Amino acid sequence: MVTAFRRMAVETILPAADRRLSVSGFTLIEMVVALAIVAILVVVALPSYEEQLLQGRRSDATTALVTFAQRVERHFLESGSYSGATTTIYRDNSDRGYYTLSITATDNSYQLQASPTGAQLQDLRCNSFTLNERGERGITGSASGAECWQ
Repeated sequence: MVTAFRRMAVETILPAADRRLSVSGFTLIEMVVALAIVAILVVVALPSYEEQLLQGRRSDATTALVTFAQRVERHFLESGSYSGATTTIYRDNSDRGYYTLSITATDNSYQLQASPTGAQLQDLRCNSFTLNERGERGITGSASGAECWQ
């Protein structure tokens, strides 16, 4: 109905040569509707995308802790004690730098911890990861350890 009225108005005002140019294009309403659809899609998709990024970065912590634990066990075999193990036997940060590594060691036990840094600080579900000499995995966050260590 609107397009028929618009076409009739254009035919009466413009000469035949200019009619073709004025009818093509998008109306303001069409542009606003398209923009609204895109905005809704962004609002729905962005939180899922950010959660996937956080989840993907968790593997940086788990890989670093398992590798660090292997180095600590090697240190134990060479010295007979965990107590001399520090981050110098592996590194201070995870491979991609999303976690800071630390160790608390005694003669017969140790606990490794990966604390988030930078963008990974937003991950409240699986905040810090821990691993000890018995292979017990833990987290300090609202999610379960099994969910975070996958």
